[in-house]
Amino acid sequence: MGNTKSIVFPGDVIAKEEEYLSGRNTQDINGNIIATVFGKVEKDEKNLTISIKTQENAIRPKKGDIVYGKIIRVINKDAIVSISGIYMNGKIMPVNIEGRIKLPITNKNMYSHIITIGDLVRAKIINIRPLYVTIFNPELGVIKTKCLICRKELIIKENKLYCTNCQRNETRKIANDYGDIKIYGDANER
Repeated sequence: MGNTKSIVFPGDVIAKEEEYLSGRNTQDINGNIIATVFGKVEKDEKNLTISIKTQENAIRPKKGDIVYGKIIRVINKDAIVSISGIYMNGKIMPVNIEGRIKLPITNKNMYSHIITIGDLVRAKIINIRPLYVTIFNPELGVIKTKCLICRKELIIKENKLYCTNCQRNETRKIANDYGDIKIYGDANER
């Protein structure tokens, strides 16, 4: 199997059904082959399959590590992050762990100005047991998100998140490189 060295997140479209058959850690959805895990895309040109290779060795996160993940729920004043990758030794290493972000709010229904379910974030580990991360530094925060109404990917327009479909603005705690995301791994930029 040849390695294309492309790093993907869960939910990324990696090919069309006409191009390849769905392999390990992928799923066919509406004519697209979607990554179901964080990892590297591997194409098998002989069998015309496409798969996602994940990290095989157990990685132990430590305080200060930069992580990548997706907000999966909000409980009281914490956001739960499904962490898919840890930046280590100049690369993003795939993992499958959960962490929490302590939200500085008094009303649990008013978190959407900081984060919302489905946001992809870059965070820093601040505590191991229990695993807590922070997004409250300029280089940390939401790195990719979608409109709450139509689910189209938001762009930066006049320093605000903007939906080109709904023509509406949304607010999140975004990383300073939102829209020009740098994911350090074998594929240096995404």
